[in-house]
Amino acid sequence: MITRSKCCIIGIPDHQGIIHIGGRLGAAKGPNAFRKAFSRLKGRFPVHEAMEDLGDVQEITSNIEENHRNAAQLIQSGHSKTGLSIIVGGGHDHGFSHLLGIHRAIRQKSDRLKLGCINIDAHLDVRKPHPTITSGSPFYLALESGVLHPSRFIEFGIQSHCNSNELWKYLESKKVEIVRMEKLRHNRAVNTFKLKLKKLSTRCDAIVVSLDLDSLACAFSPGVSAPQSEGFVSSEILEMMEIAGKEPKVISLGIFELNPEHDRDELSARLAATASYHFIESSIF
Repeated sequence: MITRSKCCIIGIPDHQGIIHIGGRLGAAKGPNAFRKAFSRLKGRFPVHEAMEDLGDVQEITSNIEENHRNAAQLIQSGHSKTGLSIIVGGGHDHGFSHLLGIHRAIRQKSDRLKLGCINIDAHLDVRKPHPTITSGSPFYLALESGVLHPSRFIEFGIQSHCNSNELWKYLESKKVEIVRMEKLRHNRAVNTFKLKLKKLSTRCDAIVVSLDLDSLACAFSPGVSAPQSEGFVSSEILEMMEIAGKEPKVISLGIFELNPEHDRDELSARLAATASYHFIESSIF
């Protein structure tokens, strides 16, 4: 294993998948807003010195499959250098290119290594990519392509009113574990996340945490493509990121749907940057 002394950051300035689903546009500017907020953070430990910014995925076009291929390639090469990575979107369809890139990176070491994922989200994001891929398709693509096995995937913070019956039935048929938001009320979110992450770690060799910012209530994160009236609060997300950073098998964090066009006082950008800071600090120092 590569020593946790460096963490790379890769931006994906693409909201093509959000266009396809009819969401609020602006997430293509997410990586830039994230970097601006992150650059202002200070702390006890030299977190900025541990960061290696590899820039953004280039040549973003209207061809979403090509965008995914380019993103997965940069994520694979970047993560292979450091062994720890943060991916900032962009639409959550790139949750698939994130997983694909990490999958390929760990398989360079051994084709026996098993990848797991916990998705912190209001949405299940398993829409079929027909007639086209959308920002709601990442985990359908990951499961159907074999990048992610259903037994090593947890949906966390899912809100019932955000997801059609078809999506629930699809995941039930795959026997994917779903942790609904109503089970996390009354201060149960953090402890439950810790338990689920530990459970996931027994089933795999490496874990990706995928954080969709619409998992937070819009009062805490208004700058997203699909704002929610209920959701996590900032302190819950920050503590989850600290827990994830301390788990040795968590090797990559993805933050998606940051939409500065609809942000207020940079709340979402600041939250994304602070969450990443706490993740890196817990991972390395």
